[in-house]
Amino acid sequence: MSRETILARIRSALPAAAGRTDERPRAVAQRLANPPYHPRPAFASLTGEARHARLIAALETQGTDVIEVASLGDVPAAVATLLGRSQPTPPRLVIGDDARLAGLSWEKTSLTARPEQWDASAPLEDGDAALTHAWGAVAETGTLVLLSGAASPASLTFLPEFHLVALARESIVSSFEEAFQRIAETRVGQRFPRAVNLVSGPSRTGDIGGRIVKGAHGPRRLGVILYG
Repeated sequence: MSRETILARIRSALPAAAGRTDERPRAVAQRLANPPYHPRPAFASLTGEARHARLIAALETQGTDVIEVASLGDVPAAVATLLGRSQPTPPRLVIGDDARLAGLSWEKTSLTARPEQWDASAPLEDGDAALTHAWGAVAETGTLVLLSGAASPASLTFLPEFHLVALARESIVSSFEEAFQRIAETRVGQRFPRAVNLVSGPSRTGDIGGRIVKGAHGPRRLGVILYG
C-alpha cells in the first residue's frame, strides 16, 4: 500500500474531510465539561486538617523545612528564621514582581536588608536565596505547584541556593487532578502560564556513585512558610 493511499484513507475518516466539522468541537467541549475520574489512592482524597497534615509530613520527609504561621504578615519573620538557620549572616534575598511579598513589613525582622526585586539580567550568585509565592500544593505527594510569571519567575525556582516558598493554607488540594482542574477553572479568559513547575523537596540526585547529592540541579535547600 502506497503512502498516498494510506493518507487518503486517513483523510476520508476524519470528520472535517467528511463535512462533519461540528463533531470535533462538541466532543472537546463535552470532554472538558465532564473529565474522566481516575482511580486515586485514599490519601489523595483527604480533606481538612488530615490533608494539611499529609502535606506537611510529605514535605518534611523530602527534606523541606516547614514553618507554620498565622497570616501572610508573619511571613517575613519566618523567612528570617529560615535564613538564620542556613548561615550566621543572612544571604541576599530576591523576589519576583510580587506585590504581596514586596508589601510586607520586612523592617521588623532580623534581616539586614529588604528583599531585592530580581533582575533577569543579573545572575544569582552562590549562596543567594529567593522567595516566591506558590499557586498551591498537592498533599498527595507533598508537591508545590508554581506558575511561572513575573511574580514567580521560573529562574527563582531552580537557580538559587535556597528557595523559600510562601503557601496559603487555603490553596492546598488533595490530588494532582484537583490541582490542574482548579488551574483550568481559575485561568478562564487568561493566558495560561508558560510553565507549571511541580516541586517536591530540594534538588537531589543519586546518579553519582549511588550517593545522594543535594543541589545538583536546583536549590540545595527548600523552605515552606505555610500561612492562614
